Amino acid sequence: MTLLIRTSSLTGYQELARELGGDPDALLRRSRIDPDKARSLEGFIPLTAQVAALELAADTLNCSDFGLQLSQRQGPTILGPMAAIALEAGTVGEALESLTDYLHQYSPGLNLKLLPCPRTGGAKVAFSFDPSLKKTRQALELALGVTQNSLQMVCGADFRAAALVMRAAGPLPHGRYQEFFQTEVRFGSDCDALVLAPEHLSSPLDQERAELQLPKKMFIDSVTLDGSLPVIQQVTHLIHQLLPAQRCSLLEIAGFLGLNKRTLQRRLAEQGVVFEEVLDNIRRELADGYLANSDMPMTQVAGLLGYREQSSFNRACRRWYDCTPLQKRRELSQAAKHHDVCLQG
Repeated sequence: MTLLIRTSSLTGYQELARELGGDPDALLRRSRIDPDKARSLEGFIPLTAQVAALELAADTLNCSDFGLQLSQRQGPTILGPMAAIALEAGTVGEALESLTDYLHQYSPGLNLKLLPCPRTGGAKVAFSFDPSLKKTRQALELALGVTQNSLQMVCGADFRAAALVMRAAGPLPHGRYQEFFQTEVRFGSDCDALVLAPEHLSSPLDQERAELQLPKKMFIDSVTLDGSLPVIQQVTHLIHQLLPAQRCSLLEIAGFLGLNKRTLQRRLAEQGVVFEEVLDNIRRELADGYLANSDMPMTQVAGLLGYREQSSFNRACRRWYDCTPLQKRRELSQAAKHHDVCLQG
Protein backbone atom coordinates (compact mmCIF):
# COMPACT_ATOMS: atom_id res chain seq x y z
CA MET A 1 0.00 0.00 0.00
CA THR A 2 1.39 3.40 -1.03
CA LEU A 3 1.47 6.13 1.61
CA LEU A 4 -0.05 9.39 0.38
CA ILE A 5 0.20 13.06 1.34
CA ARG A 6 -1.86 16.08 0.34
CA THR A 7 -0.43 18.08 -2.54
CA SER A 8 -0.72 21.21 -0.37
CA SER A 9 2.53 19.95 1.23
CA LEU A 10 4.27 21.35 -1.86
CA THR A 11 2.90 24.87 -1.46
CA GLY A 12 5.64 27.26 -2.57
CA TYR A 13 7.86 24.49 -4.01
CA GLN A 14 7.74 25.66 -7.61
CA GLU A 15 8.31 29.31 -6.76
CA LEU A 16 11.28 28.57 -4.48
CA ALA A 17 12.90 26.17 -6.96
CA ARG A 18 12.55 28.77 -9.70
CA GLU A 19 14.07 31.51 -7.52
CA LEU A 20 17.03 29.23 -6.85
CA GLY A 21 17.62 28.88 -10.59
CA GLY A 22 16.00 25.49 -11.10
CA ASP A 23 13.29 24.08 -13.32
CA PRO A 24 10.53 23.11 -10.86
CA ASP A 25 8.48 21.17 -13.41
CA ALA A 26 11.49 19.06 -14.36
CA LEU A 27 12.26 18.37 -10.70
CA LEU A 28 8.69 17.32 -10.05
CA ARG A 29 8.54 15.05 -13.09
CA ARG A 30 11.80 13.38 -12.06
CA SER A 31 10.10 12.74 -8.72
CA ARG A 32 7.06 11.27 -10.56
CA ILE A 33 4.76 14.16 -9.68
CA ASP A 34 2.52 15.85 -12.24
CA PRO A 35 3.41 19.59 -12.06
CA ASP A 36 -0.20 20.58 -12.80
CA LYS A 37 -1.42 18.46 -9.90
CA ALA A 38 1.17 20.06 -7.62
CA ARG A 39 0.04 23.51 -8.70
CA SER A 40 -3.61 22.74 -8.00
CA LEU A 41 -2.80 21.93 -4.36
CA GLU A 42 -5.72 19.51 -4.39
CA GLY A 43 -5.76 15.77 -3.94
CA PHE A 44 -2.98 13.40 -2.95
CA ILE A 45 0.43 12.28 -4.22
CA PRO A 46 2.65 9.43 -2.99
CA LEU A 47 4.58 10.47 0.10
CA THR A 48 7.70 8.88 -1.39
CA ALA A 49 7.39 11.26 -4.35
CA GLN A 50 6.98 14.32 -2.13
CA VAL A 51 9.99 13.35 -0.04
CA ALA A 52 12.01 12.65 -3.20
CA ALA A 53 11.07 16.03 -4.69
CA LEU A 54 12.39 17.83 -1.61
CA GLU A 55 15.65 15.88 -1.55
CA LEU A 56 16.13 16.26 -5.31
CA ALA A 57 15.68 20.03 -5.11
CA ALA A 58 18.17 20.29 -2.24
CA ASP A 59 20.77 18.25 -4.15
CA THR A 60 20.22 19.64 -7.64
CA LEU A 61 20.02 23.28 -6.56
CA ASN A 62 22.87 22.97 -4.06
CA CYS A 63 20.54 24.19 -1.33
CA SER A 64 20.99 22.12 1.82
CA ASP A 65 18.37 24.13 3.70
CA PHE A 66 15.68 23.76 1.02
CA GLY A 67 13.21 22.29 3.52
CA LEU A 68 13.71 25.16 5.96
CA GLN A 69 13.43 27.76 3.22
CA LEU A 70 10.25 26.16 1.91
CA SER A 71 8.75 26.12 5.41
CA GLN A 72 8.86 29.93 5.42
CA ARG A 73 6.34 29.86 2.58
CA GLN A 74 3.93 27.58 4.41
CA GLY A 75 1.79 27.70 7.51
CA PRO A 76 -1.17 25.93 9.11
CA THR A 77 -3.37 26.72 6.11
CA ILE A 78 -1.74 23.81 4.22
CA LEU A 79 -3.83 21.57 6.50
CA GLY A 80 -7.04 23.13 5.19
CA PRO A 81 -10.09 22.83 7.47
CA MET A 82 -8.07 20.83 10.02
CA ALA A 83 -6.15 24.02 10.83
CA ALA A 84 -9.36 26.01 11.26
CA ILE A 85 -10.71 23.34 13.61
CA ALA A 86 -7.49 23.10 15.66
CA LEU A 87 -7.33 26.86 16.09
CA GLU A 88 -10.74 26.83 17.75
CA ALA A 89 -9.10 25.18 20.78
CA GLY A 90 -8.70 27.05 24.04
CA THR A 91 -4.93 26.76 24.35
CA VAL A 92 -1.86 26.03 22.23
CA GLY A 93 -1.52 22.62 23.90
CA GLU A 94 -5.12 21.71 23.08
CA ALA A 95 -4.65 22.81 19.46
CA LEU A 96 -1.59 20.57 19.13
CA GLU A 97 -3.48 17.66 20.67
CA SER A 98 -6.20 18.19 18.08
CA LEU A 99 -3.67 18.03 15.27
CA THR A 100 -2.24 14.76 16.57
CA ASP A 101 -5.74 13.31 16.12
CA TYR A 102 -6.16 14.48 12.54
CA LEU A 103 -2.71 14.72 10.94
CA HIS A 104 -2.94 11.17 9.61
CA GLN A 105 -5.61 12.49 7.23
CA TYR A 106 -3.00 14.88 5.82
CA SER A 107 -0.64 11.93 5.46
CA PRO A 108 -0.70 8.57 7.27
CA GLY A 109 3.06 8.32 6.78
CA LEU A 110 3.81 11.49 8.78
CA ASN A 111 3.39 11.10 12.52
CA LEU A 112 2.99 13.88 15.06
CA LYS A 113 3.15 13.23 18.79
CA LEU A 114 3.01 15.53 21.79
CA LEU A 115 5.46 13.93 24.22
CA PRO A 116 5.37 15.18 27.82
CA CYS A 117 8.57 16.38 29.52
CA PRO A 118 7.95 15.40 33.16
CA ARG A 119 10.98 17.30 34.47
CA THR A 120 9.91 20.68 33.09
CA GLY A 121 6.16 20.23 32.64
CA GLY A 122 6.53 21.09 28.96
CA ALA A 123 6.26 18.86 25.93
CA LYS A 124 8.02 17.89 22.72
CA VAL A 125 6.25 18.40 19.39
CA ALA A 126 7.83 15.36 17.72
CA PHE A 127 7.69 14.29 14.09
CA SER A 128 8.57 10.95 12.55
CA PHE A 129 8.05 9.25 9.21
CA ASP A 130 7.01 5.76 8.29
CA PRO A 131 10.04 3.43 8.59
CA SER A 132 9.74 2.54 4.90
CA LEU A 133 10.99 6.03 4.02
CA LYS A 134 14.77 6.18 4.23
CA LYS A 135 15.86 9.71 3.30
CA THR A 136 13.54 12.25 4.89
CA ARG A 137 15.79 15.03 6.19
CA GLN A 138 14.35 17.80 4.01
CA ALA A 139 10.77 16.70 4.72
CA LEU A 140 11.51 16.57 8.44
CA GLU A 141 13.03 20.05 8.49
CA LEU A 142 10.07 21.31 6.45
CA ALA A 143 7.66 19.92 9.08
CA LEU A 144 9.63 21.44 11.97
CA GLY A 145 9.89 24.78 10.18
CA VAL A 146 6.15 24.93 9.42
CA THR A 147 5.48 24.12 13.07
CA GLN A 148 7.73 26.99 14.12
CA ASN A 149 5.89 29.37 11.77
CA SER A 150 2.52 28.21 13.02
CA LEU A 151 3.48 28.64 16.67
CA GLN A 152 4.75 32.14 15.96
CA MET A 153 1.38 32.88 14.39
CA VAL A 154 -0.60 31.74 17.43
CA CYS A 155 1.83 32.78 20.17
CA GLY A 156 3.23 35.95 18.62
CA ALA A 157 6.22 36.76 16.43
CA ASP A 158 8.57 36.65 19.43
CA PHE A 159 7.81 32.95 20.10
CA ARG A 160 10.90 30.81 20.59
CA ALA A 161 10.85 27.10 21.37
CA ALA A 162 12.70 26.07 24.52
CA ALA A 163 14.96 23.92 22.31
CA LEU A 164 15.24 22.03 19.04
CA VAL A 165 16.27 18.40 19.56
CA MET A 166 17.16 16.00 16.76
CA ARG A 167 18.32 12.42 16.52
CA ALA A 168 21.30 13.25 14.34
CA ALA A 169 23.11 16.24 12.89
CA GLY A 170 21.89 17.24 9.45
CA PRO A 171 23.57 18.59 6.33
CA LEU A 172 23.57 22.13 7.68
CA PRO A 173 26.04 23.80 10.05
CA HIS A 174 24.89 23.82 13.67
CA GLY A 175 24.64 27.59 13.47
CA ARG A 176 22.08 27.48 10.64
CA TYR A 177 19.63 25.63 12.87
CA GLN A 178 20.25 28.10 15.68
CA GLU A 179 19.77 31.01 13.30
CA PHE A 180 16.50 29.63 11.95
CA PHE A 181 14.89 28.42 15.20
CA GLN A 182 16.51 31.03 17.48
CA THR A 183 16.94 28.54 20.30
CA GLU A 184 19.26 25.92 21.76
CA VAL A 185 19.95 23.05 19.35
CA ARG A 186 20.83 19.57 20.60
CA PHE A 187 21.65 16.47 18.56
CA GLY A 188 21.66 12.87 19.76
CA SER A 189 18.08 12.99 21.06
CA ASP A 190 15.61 10.11 21.01
CA CYS A 191 13.29 12.11 18.72
CA ASP A 192 13.12 15.03 16.29
CA ALA A 193 11.12 17.77 17.97
CA LEU A 194 10.55 21.31 19.06
CA VAL A 195 10.54 21.49 22.87
CA LEU A 196 7.84 23.72 24.32
CA ALA A 197 7.81 25.22 27.81
CA PRO A 198 4.71 24.85 30.05
CA GLU A 199 3.76 28.48 29.43
CA HIS A 200 3.70 27.80 25.69
CA LEU A 201 1.26 24.90 26.10
CA SER A 202 -1.05 26.82 28.43
CA SER A 203 -1.00 29.97 26.31
CA PRO A 204 -4.61 30.84 25.44
CA LEU A 205 -5.63 31.25 21.82
CA ASP A 206 -7.10 34.71 21.38
CA GLN A 207 -9.83 34.01 18.83
CA GLU A 208 -10.09 37.72 18.00
CA ARG A 209 -6.53 37.94 16.70
CA ALA A 210 -6.39 38.41 12.94
CA GLU A 211 -3.68 35.74 12.65
CA LEU A 212 -6.00 33.11 14.11
CA GLN A 213 -8.92 34.23 12.00
CA LEU A 214 -7.01 33.79 8.73
CA PRO A 215 -7.24 29.97 8.28
CA LYS A 216 -10.92 29.96 9.17
CA LYS A 217 -11.63 33.04 7.04
CA MET A 218 -9.87 31.52 4.02
CA PHE A 219 -11.93 28.38 4.47
CA ILE A 220 -15.27 30.14 4.95
CA ASP A 221 -14.59 32.53 2.06
CA SER A 222 -14.15 29.52 -0.23
CA VAL A 223 -17.81 28.61 0.24
CA THR A 224 -19.41 32.01 0.73
CA LEU A 225 -17.83 34.16 -1.99
CA ASP A 226 -21.20 34.35 -3.73
CA GLY A 227 -23.94 35.11 -1.24
CA SER A 228 -26.53 34.22 -3.86
CA LEU A 229 -25.48 30.55 -3.92
CA PRO A 230 -28.25 28.20 -2.74
CA VAL A 231 -27.65 26.99 0.78
CA ILE A 232 -27.48 23.38 -0.44
CA GLN A 233 -24.39 24.24 -2.52
CA GLN A 234 -22.71 25.90 0.45
CA VAL A 235 -23.55 22.95 2.70
CA THR A 236 -22.27 20.48 0.11
CA HIS A 237 -18.94 22.29 -0.21
CA LEU A 238 -18.56 22.58 3.56
CA ILE A 239 -19.19 18.87 4.01
CA HIS A 240 -16.54 18.04 1.42
CA GLN A 241 -14.03 20.23 3.25
CA LEU A 242 -14.88 19.28 6.83
CA LEU A 243 -15.24 15.51 6.53
CA PRO A 244 -11.51 14.84 7.18
CA ALA A 245 -11.75 16.88 10.37
CA GLN A 246 -14.80 14.86 11.46
CA ARG A 247 -16.78 18.04 12.04
CA CYS A 248 -19.83 17.46 9.86
CA SER A 249 -22.77 17.44 12.23
CA LEU A 250 -25.75 19.60 11.38
CA LEU A 251 -24.92 21.87 14.32
CA GLU A 252 -21.31 22.35 13.21
CA ILE A 253 -22.16 23.02 9.56
CA ALA A 254 -24.80 25.53 10.66
CA GLY A 255 -22.22 27.25 12.86
CA PHE A 256 -19.80 27.64 9.96
CA LEU A 257 -22.58 29.30 7.96
CA GLY A 258 -23.52 31.62 10.80
CA LEU A 259 -26.92 29.96 11.23
CA ASN A 260 -28.58 28.06 14.03
CA LYS A 261 -29.46 24.41 13.61
CA ARG A 262 -33.20 24.91 13.07
CA THR A 263 -32.71 27.67 10.50
CA LEU A 264 -30.39 25.50 8.42
CA GLN A 265 -32.83 22.58 8.62
CA ARG A 266 -35.65 24.85 7.45
CA ARG A 267 -33.67 26.28 4.54
CA LEU A 268 -32.65 22.83 3.37
CA ALA A 269 -36.26 21.61 3.66
CA GLU A 270 -37.34 24.52 1.47
CA GLN A 271 -35.05 23.04 -1.20
CA GLY A 272 -36.48 19.57 -0.66
CA VAL A 273 -33.44 18.01 1.01
CA VAL A 274 -32.55 16.53 4.40
CA PHE A 275 -29.09 17.19 5.85
CA GLU A 276 -28.40 13.57 6.81
CA GLU A 277 -29.21 12.38 3.29
CA VAL A 278 -26.90 15.02 1.76
CA LEU A 279 -24.08 13.93 4.07
CA ASP A 280 -24.59 10.24 3.31
CA ASN A 281 -24.71 10.80 -0.45
CA ILE A 282 -21.48 12.82 -0.39
CA ARG A 283 -19.73 10.15 1.66
CA ARG A 284 -20.77 7.47 -0.80
CA GLU A 285 -19.67 9.55 -3.81
CA LEU A 286 -16.28 10.18 -2.24
CA ALA A 287 -15.95 6.56 -1.17
CA ASP A 288 -16.30 5.49 -4.82
CA GLY A 289 -13.25 7.59 -5.71
CA TYR A 290 -11.14 6.72 -2.68
CA LEU A 291 -11.79 2.99 -2.95
CA ALA A 292 -10.86 3.10 -6.64
CA ASN A 293 -7.42 4.36 -5.55
CA SER A 294 -5.74 1.12 -4.49
CA ASP A 295 -2.83 3.12 -3.00
CA MET A 296 -5.00 4.67 -0.28
CA PRO A 297 -5.08 2.71 3.01
CA MET A 298 -8.55 1.82 4.29
CA THR A 299 -7.90 3.65 7.55
CA GLN A 300 -7.21 6.83 5.58
CA VAL A 301 -10.34 6.33 3.49
CA ALA A 302 -12.44 5.99 6.64
CA GLY A 303 -10.87 9.11 8.15
CA LEU A 304 -11.32 11.20 5.00
CA LEU A 305 -14.99 10.26 5.03
CA GLY A 306 -15.31 11.54 8.58
CA TYR A 307 -15.58 8.21 10.39
CA ARG A 308 -13.78 7.93 13.72
CA GLU A 309 -13.96 4.14 13.66
CA GLN A 310 -13.18 1.75 10.83
CA SER A 311 -16.18 -0.32 11.89
CA SER A 312 -18.51 2.62 11.15
CA PHE A 313 -17.13 2.84 7.62
CA ASN A 314 -17.50 -0.92 7.19
CA ARG A 315 -21.19 -0.70 8.15
CA ALA A 316 -21.74 2.18 5.74
CA CYS A 317 -20.17 0.17 2.91
CA ARG A 318 -22.47 -2.75 3.56
CA ARG A 319 -25.44 -0.38 3.44
CA TRP A 320 -24.24 1.31 0.22
CA TYR A 321 -22.78 -1.62 -1.68
CA ASP A 322 -23.92 -4.73 0.20
CA CYS A 323 -20.25 -5.73 0.63
CA THR A 324 -17.12 -4.83 2.59
CA PRO A 325 -14.79 -1.94 1.62
CA LEU A 326 -12.14 -4.42 0.42
CA GLN A 327 -14.66 -6.28 -1.74
CA LYS A 328 -15.82 -3.00 -3.27
CA ARG A 329 -12.22 -2.01 -3.99
CA ARG A 330 -11.62 -5.30 -5.79
CA GLU A 331 -14.82 -4.79 -7.79
CA LEU A 332 -13.74 -1.27 -8.82
CA SER A 333 -10.27 -2.53 -9.73
CA GLN A 334 -11.67 -5.27 -11.94
CA ALA A 335 -14.03 -2.80 -13.61
CA ALA A 336 -11.12 -0.44 -14.33
CA LYS A 337 -9.06 -3.27 -15.85
CA HIS A 338 -12.00 -4.32 -18.02
CA HIS A 339 -12.41 -0.73 -19.19
CA ASP A 340 -8.73 -0.54 -20.12
CA VAL A 341 -8.98 -3.79 -22.07
CA CYS A 342 -12.00 -2.50 -23.99
CA LEU A 343 -10.14 0.69 -24.89
CA GLN A 344 -7.16 -1.29 -26.13
CA GLY A 345 -9.31 -3.68 -28.09
